[in-house]
Amino acid sequence: MNSLEFLIASTHGMTDTSLVDALTALANSPNLENHEEDYDMEVNSDDEMKIDLSALINPSVFNGIQLPIGTGRFPNPSPPRSNSGTHTPIRKTPGSRPDRGKFTILDGTEVAGPEEVLSVDFNSDILQKIFSDPKLGIQFLARYGLIPNTRVCRVQDCPKDQLMSLIKHANGFVWRCRSCRKRREKRIITKISVYEGTFLFYSRMPLNKFFIFMLNWCENPGLSITEYNRLMGDNRLVEETIYNTIGFMRDIIQNWCDTIITSNIPIGGPHRIVEVVETLSTEQLSNKTRNRRTRHYTTRTVFVSLADDKIKSVDFPLHNVHDLERALLECVQPGSVVVMRDSYMERFGHQEEISNALCNHYKVKSICDVWPEFNEQERAKQFIKTEMNQVPNVTQEPYAYEYFFRRCFADKCFNHLLRVIRLLYQK
Repeated sequence: MNSLEFLIASTHGMTDTSLVDALTALANSPNLENHEEDYDMEVNSDDEMKIDLSALINPSVFNGIQLPIGTGRFPNPSPPRSNSGTHTPIRKTPGSRPDRGKFTILDGTEVAGPEEVLSVDFNSDILQKIFSDPKLGIQFLARYGLIPNTRVCRVQDCPKDQLMSLIKHANGFVWRCRSCRKRREKRIITKISVYEGTFLFYSRMPLNKFFIFMLNWCENPGLSITEYNRLMGDNRLVEETIYNTIGFMRDIIQNWCDTIITSNIPIGGPHRIVEVVETLSTEQLSNKTRNRRTRHYTTRTVFVSLADDKIKSVDFPLHNVHDLERALLECVQPGSVVVMRDSYMERFGHQEEISNALCNHYKVKSICDVWPEFNEQERAKQFIKTEMNQVPNVTQEPYAYEYFFRRCFADKCFNHLLRVIRLLYQK
């Protein structure tokens, strides 16, 4: 187990004093100390600013790995030098195998599977300590698949599958292509950020604030801006940033519902309860659009199957019973029990009129009618919606997908959100 794994896995059983001692031991480890000294001495040479991030990883991880010689991406290593001359200069053989750590943030065996993040117990303190060190921060992101562990150069004239080197740049860690840099041609971008193509690329927030706020938002639905800032403590955010970040996370969840778990099969079934929720949704989802002033909304009607937590939606609002019947036939299996809030039901008329219009296919009831049939677990899920409705101007917020996500993952919502982000950006 490497230092990062030990730090995260042991957090829930450690006191504040022991946690600080563990971080101090990590920072003062011999490998890391020597690495920092080398970096300080070589900071003036751009070629020599490459870092070996395996210094933060326990070397015993690599002992059991047998690397084939002469196969794979790199050719055979250079032959051993003869002992004929003691002052013979060392010449680099073209195409020799590079040292470990130059082309990856972590060794491949250190990258966790998508489900492994669900077993981690996160809190604000551990996230603050992880992202207070930039190197430890990108290791954490690479381990759980939130940023790529390695990069291939995409320049057209570059050799096929040319791996890019990880270097420390003035603006942070970047990937750089050696081949493109050696050609020294103009208009060729040889460096790209480690966050290129990820959900973090367009974010201007410090990573510690971003992930701590994400954790607080996942664990506390329906709070006001003041209450969220109280939870943030010293990492307070301005009001506009909080609105934009919440909107961005809702876009992530909506994208997950529209792409990962979407299905052409109608939901519900005989005697199964399907809830109808009208909501706003983001139009033309984009990672660049994070400002609420530039985000465009459209009205959708969402159907949620309460028994198995499945979701379907239609891209038009429902104005009358005929629109409701059309949407139900498209998304919900006949024989289902359709429930909705009393205030929403009034749009279509009295409950008896709606039931008579849909009696051939569905039963229509209000939430109050079926409440006695709900068990404690379902009542707790319905209470999530009650908490979210306490937000000011809730009718102007696209909250239905967030409600569905919290229904599915009431436990460790933050961990599941990290997993969803990884799945989306691996598509």
